[in-house]
Amino acid sequence: MGTLPRRKQNDEALGFGTEAYVRRLRLLREMVSGENQKDFARRVGVSTARWNNYEQGYPMGRAMALQLMDRIPGMSIEWLWFGKTGNLSDHFRTQLMNLERFEAARRHQHLLYQS
Repeated sequence: MGTLPRRKQNDEALGFGTEAYVRRLRLLREMVSGENQKDFARRVGVSTARWNNYEQGYPMGRAMALQLMDRIPGMSIEWLWFGKTGNLSDHFRTQLMNLERFEAARRHQHLLYQS
């Protein structure tokens, strides 16, 4: 097994995991506008191509993260970047938990059909 690129190693040492970050971006999009990147990007004021880059793991700057916080009530940068839920609103946290349960059930059902 090869080593991680230096940047990724540093990010993970700081508690930032790219895969988990990308998953949170997708969860955020699904909570706000379902499956559609184009509608979500329009809603938060960014191009579809840029949002797609974020979901591919490209870093999001502070200005964009603050813009998301401004346009999506209850979200926090700490959750977006590090998965910390302490600063989420109760409503956002509840929506997130419901979506995560739904995804887990969907994965479980998919596994059952594969066996």
